[in-house]
Amino acid sequence: MRHTLLILLFVLLGSPGWSADEQIVQEVSGNGARNLRPFTVKDNWEIRWENKGTMITIAIRYADGKMAAMGGNAEKPGRGSSYQPKGGTYFLEVTGTEDWTVQVVQLPPK
Repeated sequence: MRHTLLILLFVLLGSPGWSADEQIVQEVSGNGARNLRPFTVKDNWEIRWENKGTMITIAIRYADGKMAAMGGNAEKPGRGSSYQPKGGTYFLEVTGTEDWTVQVVQLPPK
């Protein structure tokens, strides 16, 4: 009974820090260096990562390979995020020293 009540509260109230209006556009786990598949987002999106190694860098590139922006970097294990205001079609170039997971999240309109 207690477990059912907790699940019901979770469904009704939502999880902390997550909006039902957010949409995961892409989620990829890997290690080392990788170019991810292209994706299209509207204005107001975010890159979120979890890094298990000593370094991760994330570059945002246009479909033709030209640099759009730095999406984030970290020099220690952990989680991070990077807000991006402008939509478009991009791909991420991820370089990490060990295992990492990267998400592209479409945020709700402002």
